[in-house]
Amino acid sequence: MKIGLQTWGSEGDIRPFTSLAAGLKLAGHDVTLVVTDNAGRDYSEFANRCGYKLKALPGPIIPNQEEAAKIWQAIIDVGNPIKQAEMIMTHGFDPVMESMFSAAKELCAENELVIGHFFVFPLRVAAEMAKVPMATVNIVHNCIPSDLTCPPGLPNFGNWLYPWGWKLVRMMINRIFLPRVNSLRSREGLILDTDVMTQTWVAERLNLLAVSPSICDRPKDWDERHQVCGFLNPPQENRKETWPEGLDTFIAAGSPPVYFTFGSMMLSDLAEIRKTLSLWQKTIGILGCRAILQVPWDDLSAFETTQDVFMVNRSPYADVFPRCAAIVHHGGAGTTQSSLLAGKPSVVVAHMADQTFWGSELKRLGIAGSTLQRKSVTAQNLAKGITFVLNDPTMPKKAAAIGQAMAGEDGVKKAIQIVERIFM
Repeated sequence: MKIGLQTWGSEGDIRPFTSLAAGLKLAGHDVTLVVTDNAGRDYSEFANRCGYKLKALPGPIIPNQEEAAKIWQAIIDVGNPIKQAEMIMTHGFDPVMESMFSAAKELCAENELVIGHFFVFPLRVAAEMAKVPMATVNIVHNCIPSDLTCPPGLPNFGNWLYPWGWKLVRMMINRIFLPRVNSLRSREGLILDTDVMTQTWVAERLNLLAVSPSICDRPKDWDERHQVCGFLNPPQENRKETWPEGLDTFIAAGSPPVYFTFGSMMLSDLAEIRKTLSLWQKTIGILGCRAILQVPWDDLSAFETTQDVFMVNRSPYADVFPRCAAIVHHGGAGTTQSSLLAGKPSVVVAHMADQTFWGSELKRLGIAGSTLQRKSVTAQNLAKGITFVLNDPTMPKKAAAIGQAMAGEDGVKKAIQIVERIFM
C-alpha cells in the first residue's frame, strides 16, 4: 500500500513518525514521510537506512539565534498554555502552513492513505479534497474530551465538573485554532469545522494515541476511532545509535549519574546554553552527585566540567537512561516515555504546553514529585526535587515495574496492525 505521512514541530513530534515510517516500510508498504522540523534537524540518515522516502520542508525563518532566543524566552515567560499555543502557532506554524499544504496535496495525489500529526490540519483539508482516507496520530492523551477525565490545565475538583471544564477548554482552543483552520477550509470550498478537539485534530476513521497503555488508561466514553497503540519507538531492526566516546567508561566508574536534558527546549544558542548549564551545575554542586549533561552544541570543549560531570550533545536514551539514577527533563512526550521505558524516576521542569500535563501524569504514577516550571526554577528547588526522587524508596520500584510493562509493548507493530485492519 502507498502510504504518506506528514508531521510538524519539535523532535518529539517528528520521531514518532520516523519510527512509524520505518515500521510501515518493514511491513512491505511504500512509504513517504514529509517533515517540517522547526529547528531544521536532519532525519535523512535514518530514512535512508530504513528505505522510506523523506521530504524535508524548511521550517519557519527566524533572522538569527538572538531573535529566536527572544521568541523562545517570551513563550516560556508567558506561562499560560493557551497563550503559549497562540505564540507557537504565530511563530512556528503560520509561516510554514502554505508549504505544508502544498506538500500535503502532493502526498494525497501520490498515496492511497495518509497519516498525519494531529496538529497538521492542512493534510486533513488536502485529504478531504482528494477523497483520500486519513488517520491522525496524537502524541498526548489529554486532547480528547471525556466526561471521565479532568480537562487539561484545570484543577481537579471532582468528576462532576469535568463536562463543564471540557466546554471551557474547547472554547479556548477553538478561539486560537478555528480561525486558522476555517480560513483554509473556506478558501478550498469545504464545510467549516465547529470544534477543533473533536473534528480538526481527529480523523473520522482512526486516531492513533502514540502513548503507552501503561500511562493512558483509555476512557470508556471515547469512541472506537481512538486507539491506544503505545509509544512509537523505532523498530529494533532500525535502532543504531552510537554512544559518545567515553560515556560508557564514565558511567561504569562510579554511582549511577543523574541525566539532565531539556531536549528540544534548548536552543543552539551559546548564551542560552550557558544559562541552562549554570542552573544545572549549581544544582549538581548542591547535590554533590555525578551527572550527564546534554547540550545542543557540537564543540563541547567550549564548556568547563568536573570529573563527576560528563557532557554530550545527544546519546541513545534507550541504552543510557537505564544506567542512570534519575532523569531530569522538560516533560516532552518522547523524553517522558523514554524515561518510563528505561524504568527510571523523573524530575520534570516544564517549559510549555503539554509538559506540565506529562509531569502531572508521572506524579500520578508515583515516579516523580511535583512539576517545576522553567520560568521560575532555581538551583535550590531543582536540587530539592532531585533529592526527593532519589531518596524515595518506592519510586525506583514503581518506575521499574512500568518500564518492564512497556518493554513488552510494541507501539509501532500495534499501530500498523490497526492501520492495516481499518484501511486494507
